[in-house]
Amino acid sequence: MASMDDNFNLKWRAYIEFRTILKTQPVQIFSELQEILCVNCPSRSTVERWVASFRSGGADVTDFPPSGRLASGTNSENIVLIESMAMEDKCITVNQLEQSMEISSGAIHTILTTELGYRSICGKWVPHMLSENQRLARLNIAKKLLETYENCDSRRLTEIMTGGKTWVYYSTPYSKYKKRSWVRDDEQPAKIPRPDCKKPKIMYTIFFSSHEIVLQLPCESGKAVTATFFTEQVLPNLIKNIEKYHPKTRTRGMKILIANTSSHKAKLTKSSWM
Repeated sequence: MASMDDNFNLKWRAYIEFRTILKTQPVQIFSELQEILCVNCPSRSTVERWVASFRSGGADVTDFPPSGRLASGTNSENIVLIESMAMEDKCITVNQLEQSMEISSGAIHTILTTELGYRSICGKWVPHMLSENQRLARLNIAKKLLETYENCDSRRLTEIMTGGKTWVYYSTPYSKYKKRSWVRDDEQPAKIPRPDCKKPKIMYTIFFSSHEIVLQLPCESGKAVTATFFTEQVLPNLIKNIEKYHPKTRTRGMKILIANTSSHKAKLTKSSWM
């Protein structure tokens, strides 16, 4: 008799068979299964293997796993083993666990979610990994800012425009989806540090208010954000956009908050504010 996991496998095998009959490419079938099954999706190599078998006419959706596989994967031994592997590597995938153990992906997902209470959460981007002292310092600063906010008129926040420079990478070595981690309700997802600074990238100057992004200005490739670039490119475009978004008040009462960098505190920049 087929188990619950076998019945689950029958469904995605039947889907592969129908899509193969319609001459759909394996990569497209795998993409569709990923969207439908998410973490329960079979690996790409598995999909390609079944497509090839259906094309040759030598496969049937009722072909169950070899007798060496366990009839039920959700036993206490497998639960303990999967828990230890998940604790050792929070970012381990169902496919990786399936390759290491002789049970189906469906049974593994059931153990992780139902038996162990894990959820698969995307990694959280952070500028860089902070030390305990750095985190404590930022916490204290945040508390002081909240105290200041509580003692002032919140409407004045709309008069503040802030911004700065940031690197935008053309590509990243991994996405947040590839850095998913298994966490319980009282745990935090894995943190992903900023990509290697040597990767291809472009410098952007971005300004925003409490309501919208006012300016996104790229710096020409190979050049730095100097005082000349800031006064001749950034400020004119910033003022133009402020007047566009605030046609009635324009720049009246507006306050610009910028970092204390060399391009911002240069004489040329200071004179342009006059």
